[in-house]
Amino acid sequence: MELTLFTLLHLLVFVYWLGGDVGVFYASTLLTDEKRAAAGRLAAGKIVADVDLAPRFCLLLALPTGLALAAVKGWLRIDPPWLIAAFIAAFAWIYIVIQLHLHHTGMETMKRLDALLRIVLLAALLAGGGGGLAGAFALPLFLSLKLLLLAFAIAMGLLVRIALKPFGPAYVALATQGASPDTDRIIKSSLNRARPAVVMIWLALLAAAWLGLSTPV
Repeated sequence: MELTLFTLLHLLVFVYWLGGDVGVFYASTLLTDEKRAAAGRLAAGKIVADVDLAPRFCLLLALPTGLALAAVKGWLRIDPPWLIAAFIAAFAWIYIVIQLHLHHTGMETMKRLDALLRIVLLAALLAGGGGGLAGAFALPLFLSLKLLLLAFAIAMGLLVRIALKPFGPAYVALATQGASPDTDRIIKSSLNRARPAVVMIWLALLAAAWLGLSTPV
């Protein structure tokens, strides 16, 4: 029962992360379509923001579901209290993500906390995956690689955030003042800069899925 549950949860993380990202990617092309009315482009922008919650949640659930599955499979020895703590931490972080989604202003402390947590998680994953590859502690090769792939996905996500920094003000201008050549240029260039990193996340997810499917029984 536990094996089935955690296998399903870990698969759902992959499905909703990759599927949600593809949906966001497509909706973003409608957002940059200058031939569309501003109202239609703003609707596409809302779809982008709402659907993007699924990949964000899945990024945070990838590690606890993966750890739980690895423990049930016997690949890692992790006491249940640590697994419970990992899930509690993930859902607490998801709460922060939801609050940032609902409130776009006056959330600077939460924004800084979210960014700091991503950097800390990135460093921990690099240390875990790198340490496993170096033999610093016993960790199956495929798990070390999966940790590094998750770290890579987080790093690409941070690059996406950097690329999209000019997007927010331009999107607000589109909503309040209507379309203009400058606004259209900023929106399009921001999304174009972010898309290569998004594709790299997809490749990392596919590689992680391949590693998961090729693991020992």
